[in-house]
Amino acid sequence: MSSAIVCVRCGRSAQPLPEPPTGGPLGRQIQSSVCPDCWSEWREVSGRVIAHYGLNMGNPDHRAQLRELMKEFLNLAPQEGAQAEQ
Repeated sequence: MSSAIVCVRCGRSAQPLPEPPTGGPLGRQIQSSVCPDCWSEWREVSGRVIAHYGLNMGNPDHRAQLRELMKEFLNLAPQEGAQAEQ
């Protein structure tokens, strides 16, 4: 079992997600710094965010917008080389 993390969103100590929830460096950053409860909360909120902004996940610009809103919600710091993900 992995060692506990301190969640950057809620500040609680918790076990990390069992695997990165998304691909690439962003998924690894989420796994190493966001607790399962906060990730689960984002999963619920993301549907409302998509509907509120009228995002179409087939549109790369809309996916990028959702990714930025997710980082803001989860209180994730910008990553070096973040441009390479887009």
